Amino acid sequence: MTLQKAMRVRSELKKEAAALSGLINATDYGLQFKGCEPAAEAVRAKQTEKLPSLDGMSYAEAVKKMFAIADACRELNIAIEAVNKKGHELLYKEAAIKSKLSVVENLLAKERGIKPVAVVQETDYEHSDSRGAYLKVERTVYSYPYIHEDDFGMKLSDLKKQLSRELEAVRDELSEFNATKNVDYTVPEELS
Repeated sequence: MTLQKAMRVRSELKKEAAALSGLINATDYGLQFKGCEPAAEAVRAKQTEKLPSLDGMSYAEAVKKMFAIADACRELNIAIEAVNKKGHELLYKEAAIKSKLSVVENLLAKERGIKPVAVVQETDYEHSDSRGAYLKVERTVYSYPYIHEDDFGMKLSDLKKQLSRELEAVRDELSEFNATKNVDYTVPEELS
């Protein structure tokens, strides 16, 4: 089966395990016989009884199925890991690009807030009028971002486009990898 299908099967097995575990936990474990002590055959018959609360399985069957699912998940995880080294490398690459892209987007947002030239009113504490009040003066303020295009060989907007293309390419590669890599595993018949 493909890696993509193997991951889907693993997800389905985990859901089935969680549902079965919930049924087992919600079903009373103790058997009760009122009045007199039952014969061993009566106890055994009750123990092997199919219970509606366990989807028509006996307690032992439900627990054995839970064990089989746990073993299948373990085997499937091992089979997936055997072929998924490249997939992990692609996921790590994707995470790094997303991190870089986030920083660049944040810097671009900050850069949009910078006014290249602005006039501000300030108090001149060195000069005062005839009443002793400090004078107000206008000053021109020139603002620049910290990052210059020479720092990365391009403008931040171009860097964002480049990182976005890289992210799309790695995601395409990851999708192709997951859809074409084969996992050597077959779901046991009792779980199919």
